[in-house]
Amino acid sequence: MLSTKGLKGLKHLLKSREGFTLIETVMVLAVLGVIMATAAPNFSKWKEKHQINGQAQKIYFDLMLARTTAVRNNNIVRVTFNTTNNTYTIHDDTDSDGTKGAGEAVKSGALENDINFAFNSGISDIDGNAVSAAVSFGGSQTVTFDSRGQSSASGSVFLLHTTDIDNTNDRARHISVLQATGAVDYWTYDGSVTPPWK
Repeated sequence: MLSTKGLKGLKHLLKSREGFTLIETVMVLAVLGVIMATAAPNFSKWKEKHQINGQAQKIYFDLMLARTTAVRNNNIVRVTFNTTNNTYTIHDDTDSDGTKGAGEAVKSGALENDINFAFNSGISDIDGNAVSAAVSFGGSQTVTFDSRGQSSASGSVFLLHTTDIDNTNDRARHISVLQATGAVDYWTYDGSVTPPWK
């Protein structure tokens, strides 16, 4: 049996129980819902920016690797882009005959995360020239690096996120190759400055 003192203690314990009421819980969930609805679009744009940066850096480093491989192996290395499929191949042409032979390394790459070889009309390259192709090395979609590290032609690779095509250049990325030295550079678009590539 419980004593009177024990009953009073139990009643006090039951009365002093604290917690959230249903109304308080609903209000907290409503506030969290508003915060999430506001933050979701910003998170999406942030994610897309990092996706295009990652893919542009992948192209940049693969072009640098092709150039370095050509110098190290004392032969030509060919990088061929396919803008229709958003893919590219790197061919280490060890006998420098221009064809893929047995035993020659071929690396394939593909753009991911809704990133495309693309450009919007009206955009210019780092030299201020109007862009007419997403990938162009002297009119070709292939660039070749020789044993001295020089490229077959100067050229550019332009990348856009699918949501930016025919919409905005704000997240456009540009990888350029200079023929004389084979130098590969990575550029981001900033429409608030002239020239817009930095």
